[in-house]
Amino acid sequence: MKKVRILVLALVVAAVSVTTCFAADEGKWQLLISVHNLDSEFWAQEAAGAVLFAESRPDVAYTIQPSYGDDNTLIQGLKDFIAQHGKKVIAVFDPSSAANTVNIVDVCEEAGVYYAIAWHLAEGLSVEGNKHFVGHFSPDDEVSGYRTASFLLEKIGKKGNVVYLHGKIGEDSAASRYQGMLRALKEAPDVKLVDYQVADWDQEKAMAITETWLATKGPIDGIIAANDTMALGAIEALKKAGLKVPVTGTDGIQAAFDAIQAGDMLCTIANDGYLLFGYMAAYAYAAATGAPHDTGSFHTNTVFVTKDNVGQVINDYIKGKPKYDFTDLKFPIMSKKEKGE
Repeated sequence: MKKVRILVLALVVAAVSVTTCFAADEGKWQLLISVHNLDSEFWAQEAAGAVLFAESRPDVAYTIQPSYGDDNTLIQGLKDFIAQHGKKVIAVFDPSSAANTVNIVDVCEEAGVYYAIAWHLAEGLSVEGNKHFVGHFSPDDEVSGYRTASFLLEKIGKKGNVVYLHGKIGEDSAASRYQGMLRALKEAPDVKLVDYQVADWDQEKAMAITETWLATKGPIDGIIAANDTMALGAIEALKKAGLKVPVTGTDGIQAAFDAIQAGDMLCTIANDGYLLFGYMAAYAYAAATGAPHDTGSFHTNTVFVTKDNVGQVINDYIKGKPKYDFTDLKFPIMSKKEKGE
């Protein structure tokens, strides 16, 4: 049995289970997996992706450290882990704030351990300016916003009225998805954006906003939501009103897949936490072991999910687990064609 040191009792997500053991193998690379928590489907998927990488290598043990959204918890856990394992540490992070990425970089650079960071990055902080920082990884939210909106606009014949459920103001992903949606609208001049409201990624807020729209904005031909949770809130409001309107989301949670299968949701973008963290760990390992690798800020591949492929996506990501060749470090990087460049 693979021995691991893990700070939680178990992680079960999409048929990936983490075995609990409290003694790490001496001499192995010690992979620190830092996520917000394991209650969120996506964050648990991230952790499971890094586990997939660790289990593909006989010389890697792993530890999952939830930060519970607290910057100090993350940094103290990192310092303690490095104090225990020294330069045999490699690490992957999904921090809860951009500001804390400065602290992560400082601690890892001082200790001389290789690391990768997802999503957040403080302004002015660069991969290239730090010796052990192997990469900043995230899906391209502008592309996600564009693709989902474009798909909906095509479905409604590029005519009619649409509304937009915005994520939390001040967050990069919310702003980028909104810009992607606006880019799609420019290509459909006969579609009118009659309103957009900030629903803070929240299902209840999205439902209430949609109920107000349905009562005040006249016929609505499409609802574009910046994430799946808000899309599900919009669907609830539509069902209460006895209406059928195409709705899009982003993130790729199981409830969205179920809604697509049921015909209640048009599409979503699965951000693929497995791929994101699995390959982040692969890059950190490559750097630590002297294997060839690129460095920089990378946009990772996502999965565009509609009724045509949702069954396969559920089989691959919910009922089963994806399989990757972690030696192919080009595989997870989004191509210029996918970006529309």
